[in-house]
Amino acid sequence: MATSFEDIYDLALVMINDYRLNNLYKIDKDAFLTHMQGYLVNAIPMAEEGCERALEYNAATKVFNDTLPNKIKKILADAVVIVWFERLVNDTTQVNNLLQGRDKKTFSAAQNLKEKSEYLDRMREKFRQDITDYQINNLEI
Repeated sequence: MATSFEDIYDLALVMINDYRLNNLYKIDKDAFLTHMQGYLVNAIPMAEEGCERALEYNAATKVFNDTLPNKIKKILADAVVIVWFERLVNDTTQVNNLLQGRDKKTFSAAQNLKEKSEYLDRMREKFRQDITDYQINNLEI
């Protein structure tokens, strides 16, 4: 049985708490699934690079061609979380706040953006470590 995109979304959403996604799900589940598919499609190359495995899928049926092992599902879910968080860091409203002035609010926005960027770096580092662990555990000797 092939792995569905929703299997990956379910794993990723355990780590994501976003009221905008929650509201989108409540208002229009199809739009939510399309939105999540965007994150997943952007995350697939990150996982493929590290897993050294083609993650072929059918975009129409929203399933991978193979049944993916749990470790690759987890790696994909982590990549989805990174793509989602990159969007938060790159949010133009956050950047625009930095350009408006030098009051306490601006400092707080700048500090918030700095903290988000540092957290994103740590997420990427952990992701790379998970990829390395996966590769070591799957060495063929």
